[in-house]
Amino acid sequence: MSTWFDVFALVATIAVFGAVAYGAVYAINSINEGVNSTKENLKSKGYHVSSSGVSVKTQKRFNKEDEIDAAQRGIINVMSAASFRKGEEPVAPQMTKSLSNSSSKSGKGNSTEDKKKRKVFGSKS
Repeated sequence: MSTWFDVFALVATIAVFGAVAYGAVYAINSINEGVNSTKENLKSKGYHVSSSGVSVKTQKRFNKEDEIDAAQRGIINVMSAASFRKGEEPVAPQMTKSLSNSSSKSGKGNSTEDKKKRKVFGSKS
């Protein structure tokens, strides 16, 4: 026989599962409501969102000549914005190699031959 505790556990389990199911349904409905309100808001601004993509409503019609003019203006703007080093300094200044104070004071490796070796091989001897 079942006791009152078994009946209470069954009712509590059913209540928990029911609450989880209700929460899931409520969350799905609120998300769908948010998506629909966003679609309506975008539709009022001239954007139509559907499963196949987004379409934009415009007030102006362009012909082929207008499109070519706009493309040419864009190209000219890009060319004028690019510097191509027009009298400017190079992007990265040239690095010059010099001896450190410790190696020049120590007296070793100061011969011309040692300096040539150091420039070629990059090692300090």
